[in-house]
Amino acid sequence: MEYRRIIDVDIREFDRRTFEKSLEWLSDPEIRALTLTPESDRESKEKWFEGLKDREDYYIRSVWRDEEPIGVLGIKHITNSDGEAWAYIGEKKYWGKAIGMEMFQYLIDYAISINLQSLYIKFIKSNHFSYKIGKRFGFEVEEDKSNGDLITMRRFL
Repeated sequence: MEYRRIIDVDIREFDRRTFEKSLEWLSDPEIRALTLTPESDRESKEKWFEGLKDREDYYIRSVWRDEEPIGVLGIKHITNSDGEAWAYIGEKKYWGKAIGMEMFQYLIDYAISINLQSLYIKFIKSNHFSYKIGKRFGFEVEEDKSNGDLITMRRFL
């Protein structure tokens, strides 16, 4: 897919520095709501971070601009056939700069490289960016769930 890159970013390992920044980002109520992230205590978050190295059903990377982490992306609930793609930019000054396009292309390429048959995304209806980027990358609405606020879109690879 062609898109105009506005700024250069690097996708790197999700390390301790990015983990600490993500704790900051996810303390923002707007980002937490857009990412469907429940509140949890520091101990639970540390346990999750330490457990990443042993997980085969979870892939996570960080997005860097210059030498600063600015976002996170990944695939969770990975099975032999699919997984749930997700991404967010925690540094709001980078919202609207087409970084999400690069992030989703990276996730699609990774999913293909591990032979997944499809990817899906879940988001709340008010998250118009997720819907737009999903459509742009060929994701189609699969179902509306619960109170009608949650949308699932899928793309076959």
